[in-house]
Amino acid sequence: MADDLPPPVLPPVDPAAADMLPGETITPELLAGLLADGDDDLAAWVLSQALRDTPRAGVYDGLLADAMRLVGERWESGRWGIAEEHLASQTLLRALDRIRPVLGPEGRIGPLAVLAGVAGEHHMIGLVCLDHVLRERGWTVANLGADVPAGDLSRFLTRNEARLIAITVSDPARTGAAADAIAQARAAGARAAGARAQIMLGGRLADTPGIAATIGADWSGRSLADAALFAEDALRKLYIGDT
Repeated sequence: MADDLPPPVLPPVDPAAADMLPGETITPELLAGLLADGDDDLAAWVLSQALRDTPRAGVYDGLLADAMRLVGERWESGRWGIAEEHLASQTLLRALDRIRPVLGPEGRIGPLAVLAGVAGEHHMIGLVCLDHVLRERGWTVANLGADVPAGDLSRFLTRNEARLIAITVSDPARTGAAADAIAQARAAGARAAGARAQIMLGGRLADTPGIAATIGADWSGRSLADAALFAEDALRKLYIGDT
């Protein structure tokens, strides 16, 4: 293991006996260790077990976020190096791909939500988690990933009628990039003659008091559960014609 943690309780050989794993053994410490070891198979299994008892937004806001917080703390304290921190992030992305919602054809007919990291932004775990949560709630999602220049986001929105836009910003130094992305997104929506899209801001910048009003977003926050409520309200307004 990457740290002096007790060995994890591994999943039973027989998948039908999965209930044998006590719920209290699924902890952020266990998940953090698996991620830093690069074990996406077991990390995905641990997350899937948590999803049996808790809604996806709750698992991502709780177990997953706490595990990645531990990874960050151990890197900052010097217990783990940048290699373990990077490996944990990459392992988590692979694990998340294994547990993504499988919705079938009906998952392609909802209104479009566009997700992107602003120019210079390289963190995308939050975008992937939001992608999953929105898909489960009836949205079609186009996740453009990290480091999307405002002009490219604008051109995409001109060609595609988005009803929800989510951007992520981790560094307050990129506040200007966030404001530019939102302004260009608004302009693109006007050119496309579509309904006004709701714009969400996530990432560490969202912790700044009053930031949504400052840069022109409709909502800001870091809780996926809260983001899901905002998105559900936007979806409800679309279906009842209140834009």
